[in-house]
Amino acid sequence: MTASPPTILVVEDQEEVNDLLQYNLVRAGYRALAAYDGHAGLAAVRQHLPDLVLLDVMLPGIDGWDICHALLEDPALRHIPVIIFTAKGSREDFDHGHRYANVAGYFIKPYATSDVIEHVGRVLAGRQR
Repeated sequence: MTASPPTILVVEDQEEVNDLLQYNLVRAGYRALAAYDGHAGLAAVRQHLPDLVLLDVMLPGIDGWDICHALLEDPALRHIPVIIFTAKGSREDFDHGHRYANVAGYFIKPYATSDVIEHVGRVLAGRQR
Protein backbone atom coordinates (compact mmCIF):
# COMPACT_ATOMS: atom_id res chain seq x y z
CA MET A 1 0.00 0.00 0.00
CA THR A 2 1.49 3.32 -1.05
CA ALA A 3 0.93 6.54 0.84
CA SER A 4 -1.09 9.20 -0.90
CA PRO A 5 0.91 12.15 -2.19
CA PRO A 6 0.93 15.37 -0.19
CA THR A 7 -1.96 17.71 -1.01
CA ILE A 8 -1.15 21.30 -1.92
CA LEU A 9 -3.77 24.00 -2.25
CA VAL A 10 -3.01 26.83 -4.68
CA VAL A 11 -4.93 30.02 -3.82
CA GLU A 12 -4.27 32.38 -6.72
CA ASP A 13 -6.80 34.52 -8.58
CA GLN A 14 -4.85 34.61 -11.85
CA GLU A 15 -6.12 31.47 -13.55
CA GLU A 16 -3.05 30.99 -15.78
CA VAL A 17 -0.69 31.23 -12.81
CA ASN A 18 -2.85 28.87 -10.76
CA ASP A 19 -3.00 26.35 -13.62
CA LEU A 20 0.77 26.50 -14.16
CA LEU A 21 1.50 25.90 -10.48
CA GLN A 22 -0.98 23.00 -10.34
CA TYR A 23 0.48 21.42 -13.47
CA ASN A 24 4.02 21.56 -12.10
CA LEU A 25 2.98 20.31 -8.67
CA VAL A 26 1.26 17.28 -10.20
CA ARG A 27 4.34 16.62 -12.37
CA ALA A 28 6.43 16.69 -9.18
CA GLY A 29 4.20 14.03 -7.61
CA TYR A 30 1.84 16.12 -5.50
CA ARG A 31 -1.95 16.32 -5.42
CA ALA A 32 -2.91 19.88 -6.36
CA LEU A 33 -6.14 21.69 -5.54
CA ALA A 34 -7.16 25.19 -6.61
CA ALA A 35 -9.05 28.17 -5.27
CA TYR A 36 -9.36 31.48 -7.08
CA ASP A 37 -10.34 33.91 -4.32
CA GLY A 38 -9.85 34.36 -0.60
CA HIS A 39 -13.22 33.02 0.56
CA ALA A 40 -12.91 29.88 -1.60
CA GLY A 41 -9.31 29.43 -0.44
CA LEU A 42 -10.21 29.52 3.24
CA ALA A 43 -13.14 27.17 2.66
CA ALA A 44 -10.90 24.76 0.72
CA VAL A 45 -8.33 24.69 3.54
CA ARG A 46 -11.06 23.82 6.02
CA GLN A 47 -12.56 21.16 3.74
CA HIS A 48 -9.41 19.44 2.48
CA LEU A 49 -6.82 20.09 5.24
CA PRO A 50 -3.95 20.31 2.73
CA ASP A 51 -0.35 19.62 3.67
CA LEU A 52 0.69 23.03 2.33
CA VAL A 53 -0.94 26.19 0.95
CA LEU A 54 0.51 28.33 -1.85
CA LEU A 55 -1.14 31.68 -1.20
CA ASP A 56 -1.26 34.90 -3.16
CA VAL A 57 -1.49 38.02 -0.98
CA MET A 58 -3.69 40.13 -3.24
CA LEU A 59 -6.94 38.17 -3.64
CA PRO A 60 -10.58 39.10 -4.15
CA GLY A 61 -12.64 38.72 -0.99
CA ILE A 62 -10.21 37.96 1.80
CA ASP A 63 -6.55 38.82 1.28
CA GLY A 64 -3.72 36.38 1.90
CA TRP A 65 -2.65 37.96 5.20
CA ASP A 66 -6.17 37.58 6.59
CA ILE A 67 -6.15 33.94 5.53
CA CYS A 68 -2.81 33.40 7.31
CA HIS A 69 -4.29 34.97 10.43
CA ALA A 70 -7.46 32.84 10.21
CA LEU A 71 -5.39 29.66 9.88
CA LEU A 72 -3.30 30.55 12.93
CA GLU A 73 -6.45 31.26 14.97
CA ASP A 74 -7.88 27.79 14.24
CA PRO A 75 -6.20 25.00 16.25
CA ALA A 76 -7.11 22.48 13.53
CA LEU A 77 -5.38 24.54 10.82
CA ARG A 78 -2.48 26.38 12.47
CA HIS A 79 -0.02 23.57 11.68
CA ILE A 80 -0.47 23.98 7.90
CA PRO A 81 2.49 25.82 6.36
CA VAL A 82 1.91 28.62 3.88
CA ILE A 83 4.13 29.85 1.07
CA ILE A 84 3.30 33.45 0.18
CA PHE A 85 3.26 34.94 -3.33
CA THR A 86 3.16 38.67 -3.87
CA ALA A 87 3.77 41.26 -6.53
CA LYS A 88 4.94 43.62 -3.80
CA GLY A 89 8.63 43.26 -3.17
CA SER A 90 9.31 45.92 -0.56
CA ARG A 91 11.23 45.16 2.62
CA GLU A 92 8.13 46.17 4.60
CA ASP A 93 6.02 43.54 2.81
CA PHE A 94 8.67 40.89 3.33
CA ASP A 95 8.91 41.72 7.04
CA HIS A 96 5.12 41.58 7.31
CA GLY A 97 5.22 37.95 6.15
CA HIS A 98 7.56 37.02 8.99
CA ARG A 99 4.95 38.08 11.54
CA TYR A 100 3.04 34.88 10.81
CA ALA A 101 4.34 31.64 12.31
CA ASN A 102 2.77 29.58 9.52
CA VAL A 103 4.62 31.35 6.67
CA ALA A 104 7.27 28.96 5.39
CA GLY A 105 8.38 30.89 2.33
CA TYR A 106 7.94 34.09 0.38
CA PHE A 107 8.14 34.51 -3.40
CA ILE A 108 8.00 37.81 -5.26
CA LYS A 109 6.34 37.74 -8.69
CA PRO A 110 7.62 36.95 -11.21
CA TYR A 111 9.34 33.86 -9.85
CA ALA A 112 10.75 30.66 -11.32
CA THR A 113 8.21 27.86 -10.93
CA SER A 114 11.07 25.39 -10.51
CA ASP A 115 12.24 27.36 -7.43
CA VAL A 116 8.73 27.13 -5.97
CA ILE A 117 8.54 23.37 -6.52
CA GLU A 118 11.97 22.93 -4.94
CA HIS A 119 10.93 24.99 -1.91
CA VAL A 120 7.68 23.03 -1.58
CA GLY A 121 9.77 19.85 -1.33
CA ARG A 122 11.99 21.37 1.37
CA VAL A 123 9.04 22.59 3.42
CA LEU A 124 7.26 19.26 3.26
CA ALA A 125 10.45 17.31 4.03
CA GLY A 126 10.99 19.52 7.08
CA ARG A 127 7.52 18.68 8.39
CA GLN A 128 8.15 14.93 8.27
CA ARG A 129 11.19 14.95 10.55
